[in-house]
Amino acid sequence: MSFTRFRERSRDVQDGVERHVWGEQKYNGKGSHIKVRGTDTEDQEAAVLNIAGVSFNLPKNTNTEVFLLASSSDTNLKVAVLTIPRDKQRRWKEGDGGVQHPTDPEFALDFSDKLAHLTKNKFAVGEKGEFEIKGGEGYFRVSKLIVDGELIVNKRIKTPEVVQGSEKPPGFEGNKQAEINDKDDQQGGGGGASAQLVMDF
Repeated sequence: MSFTRFRERSRDVQDGVERHVWGEQKYNGKGSHIKVRGTDTEDQEAAVLNIAGVSFNLPKNTNTEVFLLASSSDTNLKVAVLTIPRDKQRRWKEGDGGVQHPTDPEFALDFSDKLAHLTKNKFAVGEKGEFEIKGGEGYFRVSKLIVDGELIVNKRIKTPEVVQGSEKPPGFEGNKQAEINDKDDQQGGGGGASAQLVMDF
């Protein structure tokens, strides 16, 4: 027998998912927590589920959904899945994907078969902005810039000193995918190819 009202009781068991609205996100040194505004429920707070290191923070009381994955009404057993506002989602072309600014669909790192495109000309690399693009200007805040090839300047070079000489840049090895581990397949483990079910009507 339960004295909990049906509305509150059913909220806890609907497929383990609760739909709420963004309240306020805070960082307390033990991860991120968000206070959500209920949809016909009381306000509550839950830990934010950080998926693959991608996250964001929106202003207080932003009109966007937050889903709580719940195993009970105990907020210590709930985690929050954040979503960006539906009307701010980037319209990805077929075959493209990437990461967008949470409230600006025109500002994104868009991957296609042709290139990785940072769609706005304002970005920086490094703690001190060692490389920065701001509008129509670019800046290198480094002690040495080595160009392994031609440097073509179509208008003007302004410099206090020119010195003859040459220097090769060090080698470069980019990040690559991990090797395929087919040991389990060779031993008949669970990682083998799955069967495909074809049904004719």
